[in-house]
Amino acid sequence: MQRTYYEILGVEYSSSEVDIKKAYRSKLLNTHPDKIDNVDAQHEIPLLKEAYTTLIDPELRRKYNESLKTGSLLKGYNINGGGLDLYNLEDFEFDEETIKWTKDCPRCHFPNGISLEESDLEENGTKDNEGGYDIIVQCNSCSLWIQVKYYDADEDVND
Repeated sequence: MQRTYYEILGVEYSSSEVDIKKAYRSKLLNTHPDKIDNVDAQHEIPLLKEAYTTLIDPELRRKYNESLKTGSLLKGYNINGGGLDLYNLEDFEFDEETIKWTKDCPRCHFPNGISLEESDLEENGTKDNEGGYDIIVQCNSCSLWIQVKYYDADEDVND
């Protein structure tokens, strides 16, 4: 299976431009021919540059993210959450400082293995028929995917 640009750079889908830039520089230094004798690692440099160029540009990143979604649909992946374990956003720990919701993975128990940022909810949530939203998220440590239900704080759920 082909790695995504996020996997190549070792960043999360919700990473900021600053995080992407830091990861790119770090990976580039670690694969520099003067620092490493591994010929295979040198083949990583063009991939790193391509991933960085795409993810650092907001419009290219948006298009890339759309292509990831479309690719998942074409491969037959279930992206509607059917059959996945369902959690509510209230089941997550909320960090007011970083505006990030985290949860230990229920499968591998990796601390804060499942994380969501406000931008994830705003950009990637799917409206459901019950006045809320759903988002599917993967553990940062293992292959577990879960479905998370949440509601827009600005809307009254009882309307």
